[in-house]
Amino acid sequence: MAAAVLAKSIPSMPDLRSAVRLVGASKVWCDVIDRATRVAATDVTTCLHGESGTGKEVIARFIHSSSPRRHGPFIAINCAALPDELVESELFGFERGAFTSAQQSKPGQIELARGGVLFLDEISELTPSAQAKLLRVLQEREFQRLGGTHVVSADVRVVAATNRDLHEAVAQGTFRPDLYYRVNVFDIRIPPLRDRGDDVMLLAESFLEDIASARGVGRFTLAPRAAATLRGYQWPGNARELRNVLERATIVCSDATIDAQDLSLDPPSPHCCANSTDLNSVERSTIERVMRGMDGNITRAARALGISRTQLYVRLRKHGFSRIFTVRSSPPIRHNPPSHPVNGS
Repeated sequence: MAAAVLAKSIPSMPDLRSAVRLVGASKVWCDVIDRATRVAATDVTTCLHGESGTGKEVIARFIHSSSPRRHGPFIAINCAALPDELVESELFGFERGAFTSAQQSKPGQIELARGGVLFLDEISELTPSAQAKLLRVLQEREFQRLGGTHVVSADVRVVAATNRDLHEAVAQGTFRPDLYYRVNVFDIRIPPLRDRGDDVMLLAESFLEDIASARGVGRFTLAPRAAATLRGYQWPGNARELRNVLERATIVCSDATIDAQDLSLDPPSPHCCANSTDLNSVERSTIERVMRGMDGNITRAARALGISRTQLYVRLRKHGFSRIFTVRSSPPIRHNPPSHPVNGS
């Protein structure tokens, strides 16, 4: 896509205009929009992969708004936020008497999403029992309420999202392999904000416009030093963190001009992601720090990390470091310089 700033609105659903506005010009972001646009026209189950705060729900809403189901509901569920004992009743509903407090029947979110899209965020956190029942929904397009005998049809498109490596979860036995293949029919990898180049400035301008509009005030501007700080920061919390930082800055700034000190951000450093609770961010930060400390030497870095060279290669590709570091191996160790040329590796 050639557009510098991509935006899409739903004329029939004005309450979602800001939710489906897509801002960005980087190639990696435009690739995401291209894949989302292609799959939106189908009814294929889609899985969005990315760190927390990268905009997975925004992409899910974009898919919904661009699909034949756009006039149907969009229901979002954070699977990690549901207590284990409530997951199944929330998703599949229940009949009266299904359990002690079930005084009347209640439809689940799958039924309420009929004709539309059900967005399952953090799908990797579903209980084994809920995974088995969701598999039936995706395979047979039907399910039963808790305590029920009647089969209910599931006219719903599922868009899932995760910040974990589902393939690794399958290997660890915490995620069903058959559900993995059903959920991951079409995958979209959403890049972290640190890999999107100057999109951070486009997003900052968009967020500041939204904040000013919501408060009914004039335009906020970024001083040059503040803009440089935003560009230099690594954003472990991604777009969500950027918005929170700007919202706070608009409160403490003077004369609607945001300066560097108003952002309350530490200077960028290789350790910037180390305090994140996101395991991907912690892993990425640690690998980057060790690789830089070892001058890109694979053998020494792998030894320092306590993993094999093959495992480190896999993680370098996973986090996009293969484009950053010129990977080298340790030269052979020679205790004494040879007195004549030595052939071989």
